[in-house]
Amino acid sequence: MADVISGVVDPLLKKYGVPIWVKPYLNEYIRSDPINAIKRATSFVDVKRKKGQVTNNSVVLPNNTVFKIESVVDIVSLFFYGEERSVQIAEKWSSKPDYLNKEYVKHFSEMVEIEKRHLRAIKNLLEGLGHKPVPPSETVKGVFDYIENLQDWNERLVAMNIIIKSTYGTAFGMMFYKVFYFVMPEYMRSFGKAFNYQGEEIEWGFEEAKRIISEKLIDDGRLIEMTEIILTLISKTINSEMSFAEEAGIIKEAGLLKKVALAYPLHIYSNLGVDIDIDKELSKIYKDSE
Repeated sequence: MADVISGVVDPLLKKYGVPIWVKPYLNEYIRSDPINAIKRATSFVDVKRKKGQVTNNSVVLPNNTVFKIESVVDIVSLFFYGEERSVQIAEKWSSKPDYLNKEYVKHFSEMVEIEKRHLRAIKNLLEGLGHKPVPPSETVKGVFDYIENLQDWNERLVAMNIIIKSTYGTAFGMMFYKVFYFVMPEYMRSFGKAFNYQGEEIEWGFEEAKRIISEKLIDDGRLIEMTEIILTLISKTINSEMSFAEEAGIIKEAGLLKKVALAYPLHIYSNLGVDIDIDKELSKIYKDSE
């Protein structure tokens, strides 16, 4: 069975540009339904000529998966809130001069304008759906409240440029873009540009966060502690939205995406030399977020 799964999975990873570390999670997903899993998973992004449709009450994907319009608005509102809080946090952190850390102050000052462009793109998508953003839950507020209260510049860089970007942005943001693009391309283009944009400042922030980790400017124990707290809060926000996936009949696919999103920063850490048991960390995060 393992050889058969590898024979199917390996070409898919290459075709869709999926990192090799995702393979164990994809293998686990396939084992739950060996006959249909691959076909079902790829149907969300390999749509050929199908386009799907948006009605007053629902969004129908090209593979005929149906979401209530309220569910889609709720998901997009989470992205909106995340970008809105990112702007507020970056403004706060860059509002006071700090000559010892002036490059970090400058980084977050420049990120304000980038995040505002993201915010406008997401707002445009919501307006295209004919809705305003819905108020955030206390659960998702908790993620950004914790990050906003970080006092150490090194921790701030890692939290915003690796943890938040890899979970909410790279994993959930880009998957949302790929899945919904063919349903409403006129609005998703600006959304895609927001999450695809890799300007110099974003690249600098990511590389600087990696340097902080690899040079142990944050003790590994503290790094893991901070990451566990943030990822547990993120896991709780995902859990609170799982009812939408259940209604749409994609609970297994949502579970796969959740695991990949939470694992993403942990794999970055491991590649940078952090001694971390990723499976053990994920188990702890899952348990603590129940």
